[in-house]
Amino acid sequence: ALECSNIEAALEAAKSLDDKDCWERLGEAALLQGNHQVVEMCYQRTKNFDKLSFLYLITGNLEKLKKMMKIAEIRKDTSGQFQNALYLGDVAERVKILNNCGQSSLAYLTAQTHGLTEEAEKIKESV
Repeated sequence: ALECSNIEAALEAAKSLDDKDCWERLGEAALLQGNHQVVEMCYQRTKNFDKLSFLYLITGNLEKLKKMMKIAEIRKDTSGQFQNALYLGDVAERVKILNNCGQSSLAYLTAQTHGLTEEAEKIKESV
């Protein structure tokens, strides 16, 4: 079905096979065709959180991007959580993440650079 570019038939086949490789190949084909709904489903099935976050960023789905940040926090994925905070432009969250993972200097610089002076002072006092 993928060779014929029939995404709908390939989707049904992937559902019945429920194989990670099938989902990944379907996701690539759907992405080439611009079918972001199928791409989203494929990334969810394969638990490809980084690609899913980027998909939400480029499609402007900020609510789901916020959920991805919470999922990363629950999964203890600091890098993914920070990346989602960057995508969202959430400076306060970035400062919190940096501070929580022992990067107080970076947390201070981030807070100071972005005008979060109260937060910067709290970090400065705790160091």
